[in-house]
Amino acid sequence: MTRRASILAYCLAIVILLLGLQSWSIAVARIEQSVVAAIAARTGLVVTRQERAEIALLPLPRISLSNVEFRHEGGALAGTALRVRATVQLLPLLLGRFGFDRIDFVGPQIDVAVNGPSNGFADWLAAPVAALSGMNGNARIVISGGAVFMRAGGAIQTILREVNIVVGERDRDDPLELSGTVNWRGVPNELSLLWPLGTGVGKLMLSAASPLMNLQFSGQRASPSEPVIQGDLALSTRSFEDLLAWFGERPRLASAVGELSLKADAQIKPNEASLSTVTVSLDGETLIGAIKLGDAGERLALSGTLAGSSLDLGRLLTRLQAAPVTAQNERDPLNFSEWTGHDVDLRVSVEAARFNGARLSDAALYLLVKRGRFEAGLLRAGAYGGSGKGRILAVAAPGGVELKLQAGFDKLALGQAAAAMPALPRLSGTASGQLSLEGTGTTAEDILATLNGKAVLSLRQGELAGFAFAEMLRRADRMPASPAGEWRQGRTGFESALLSLTISNGEATVTEGLMSGPSYRLSLAGQASLPRREIEMGLSLAPPSGAVRLPFTLRGPLDAPVLELDRAAAPRANGAALPLGDGLR
Repeated sequence: MTRRASILAYCLAIVILLLGLQSWSIAVARIEQSVVAAIAARTGLVVTRQERAEIALLPLPRISLSNVEFRHEGGALAGTALRVRATVQLLPLLLGRFGFDRIDFVGPQIDVAVNGPSNGFADWLAAPVAALSGMNGNARIVISGGAVFMRAGGAIQTILREVNIVVGERDRDDPLELSGTVNWRGVPNELSLLWPLGTGVGKLMLSAASPLMNLQFSGQRASPSEPVIQGDLALSTRSFEDLLAWFGERPRLASAVGELSLKADAQIKPNEASLSTVTVSLDGETLIGAIKLGDAGERLALSGTLAGSSLDLGRLLTRLQAAPVTAQNERDPLNFSEWTGHDVDLRVSVEAARFNGARLSDAALYLLVKRGRFEAGLLRAGAYGGSGKGRILAVAAPGGVELKLQAGFDKLALGQAAAAMPALPRLSGTASGQLSLEGTGTTAEDILATLNGKAVLSLRQGELAGFAFAEMLRRADRMPASPAGEWRQGRTGFESALLSLTISNGEATVTEGLMSGPSYRLSLAGQASLPRREIEMGLSLAPPSGAVRLPFTLRGPLDAPVLELDRAAAPRANGAALPLGDGLR
């Protein structure tokens, strides 16, 4: 036998001798008492019931308790476990004491209770953190296949399932370090946490990854007495709306945001988070600024200022999925509360914005939401050589919702705008306009029926494509008995055009409608019903001298009226019916 082998043999003999000196023939009840006392000393968990205790020496000393009930000394944490296994430290065991390298809770059902109403996870985490921070020793804690029930006011608020967590070895003043996986509300999450438990400034790290989000935070806590956390925050999600819904928040406005990523310097206080040097990416478009989040208990509040180079407003508004008002849904009650469920004060400015083909420059927008109040507006924007602005305000009122809409644009080059938006009528020239509307009601039908206001549109030095009104008038003047020709082709130039409408109780009346050129005057009169979505108007085409007059009628649905020559009033002119929408496309 070699010298090394001899030394190992002697050591083994000494170990066996020491083990033999211990009274391993003691009763099972004494083993149970010793194990339970040791677990309480190391973890702060008091075992209140177990079926049996088992001990095994090989390959490593370990103790197992079956069907265990336990509670924390503070009383806010309690539960059961199918089995509690403890790997025993060899050296204390040789001296007749129990010390543990690792404690496994297999299949635990843990209750975490908050007295009275809870303000969120911070309250629920207080009890587990207190339990872990009170551990007297460095044993590793392993939770396998568990469930955690969060209670407030005696009722279960939420449940963590499939909990598989490892709490690292630590001394009393060391930070808490844990990692593992949990399933919350049907979504698996991979977690990693470093939380300071000692006095003074402590490093803090959090990582959470799931199919809905990827969250990273690295920073430090000011002190145990001052719960202020500062650090770098990074968050990304494929659907901002789905992420908020996962947390139980369903703000109507969140549907406007799709894929989102955020990086910021964060300062987190109880019920408040301030994000500075924020970089937000919305579907690849970047905004930079500052954001503040607050929680007053009843309502969440968001405020901030962001700026960027570009933003697709049309995409954001389309995602809101605000159903257009139709005859089928206009009688449905307006659900105004879902639009004002959270406080928002957001200002955004971008160098370029897009809206369904339209392009704006130097755009400044705002969104202001309070309880019972929704306001959004375009403070300024450049567009096609001109400028525009607009505002929509909705306020809860005794009669339902009081709606106000204001919009205006000035010196807009319609030729450029029509080229960018083919759906617009083929108009050229310089346009200016104003719109002001007010209405009240509990349904869209009510609001349409109570709309009051006015609208004005003026144009200068342009052309109307798709109508040869001037040529038609020349033919009728030269050959009154001959056909008027194909007046649905060509262009009509104009020096000026003006359309002024007065809206009263949903009925729009033309107070002034005139288009004029060197050789003609086209006047418009009549009404349009917004509730019925119908138009009934007449047009009169005549030369400045008034020698010939060609009358037209404009009738039909508001979105596709038909323009036709009135044959009865002009028997010697031969015209054909023409849907106005086709002529303007």
